[in-house]
Amino acid sequence: MKKITLLFALLISSIGFSQDLILGFEGSESGGVAGAPFGNMAAPTLVTGTGTNTSQVLQIVGNINGEVWQGINLTLTEKVDLTNTQTMTIDVMSATPITFLVKVNGGLNGAPEAAAEVTHTGDGTWQTLSFTFNTSLDEKAAAATGLYASFVIHAYWKAGETGFGGVTKDARTFMVDNIKGPKAAASPATPEPTDAPQTPPTFAAQNVISLYSEAYTPAATLANVPWDDSAFEEVTIAGNKVLKIDGGNFIGMDLDTYLNATNMTHLHMDYWISTDQTPGTVLNPKLSNHAGQNGETSAIDITNIIESQDEVKKWQSKDFPLNGAREAIKQFLITDAAKIGVYYLDNVYMYVAGTASVEDNLFNVSLYPNPANNRLNISAANTIQNAEIYNVLGKKVMNVTINKTSESIDISNLASGVYMIKYNIENTVGTAKFIKQ
Repeated sequence: MKKITLLFALLISSIGFSQDLILGFEGSESGGVAGAPFGNMAAPTLVTGTGTNTSQVLQIVGNINGEVWQGINLTLTEKVDLTNTQTMTIDVMSATPITFLVKVNGGLNGAPEAAAEVTHTGDGTWQTLSFTFNTSLDEKAAAATGLYASFVIHAYWKAGETGFGGVTKDARTFMVDNIKGPKAAASPATPEPTDAPQTPPTFAAQNVISLYSEAYTPAATLANVPWDDSAFEEVTIAGNKVLKIDGGNFIGMDLDTYLNATNMTHLHMDYWISTDQTPGTVLNPKLSNHAGQNGETSAIDITNIIESQDEVKKWQSKDFPLNGAREAIKQFLITDAAKIGVYYLDNVYMYVAGTASVEDNLFNVSLYPNPANNRLNISAANTIQNAEIYNVLGKKVMNVTINKTSESIDISNLASGVYMIKYNIENTVGTAKFIKQ
């Protein structure tokens, strides 16, 4: 009975942590050798296996005149998930007894590099050998945890050692194949917008400078730069062209001309963030000024903190006051501090505040009382879809869904001061100022 219980436990364990093929050295796989060997080891070769394994395998030849830590980097065809177990397997064939060192690296989201030793008895047959990343070897982490995209094989190691100091070299040739471990689950699809941002207001030509928007004549053409760690491409969402940005730490966009924005008072941009909000999330725009057209001489750096989950996975419309030299704007940058990943951008323009046509007469918009104390009433002849309230710094402080011809908005929590309300009627944007007492 005891033997049956033990066998059952082993079966349950094997089911719980299945070993999936994550690299097999076949021509159809995306993974394999990544770059040249290191430590003066000869380049491994792909050969046809012998004995019980006649598929394509990797043959490794140790160099007794090379470094003791010599080896090769591998890219895994499938990412391995070592969150719940640190054990993997590898098929090895060797005619002499050997011990070598393996590592997982290329960890996602900070997963630490870890190492484990593998020993073959040298009987000249293929053996499936298991190894566990649960001991600190070669000064790597005491345990692997998380997802990994890469693998390393060091040709030499000594069983029981914790560093290369006690390792010696010998003439050895061995073959490896079928690196297995728990395959990481497929990453969920990145969310993307299904609607377009609100239509921008109408400006006279002299009161707007457009960097990117279908609503205005562009003042310049944007281009990717080689010195950032992000990239953008134009895509169409709900019939509207927007920029899709695969963000790293920051993106730089070069303008094909120098723009004199001295008379502009504000910068506007609409954006849609695909990831959840976390502490430290920002989307900070920057206008790089090149006075004398000889490189950056100053810049307008704007702080735009993403403070809540309500500010992601939906279009946000932001206006920022401009302060500083801007007679020769040559570059537009956005810093996201590697917190956001993919986001979308539209309607990036500079404008003169208070000069937009708000279509008040067309829709008979009424805003009262003004100044207001606790409630602000808005009404129109047509359905008001929504309204947003911004403070004098351009920060959105309220967002109200209306979908009727009038609404009484509770503004009791707003501090006293001047505010702008932006409303949408039949996809036409209007703005008006009011005072909160």
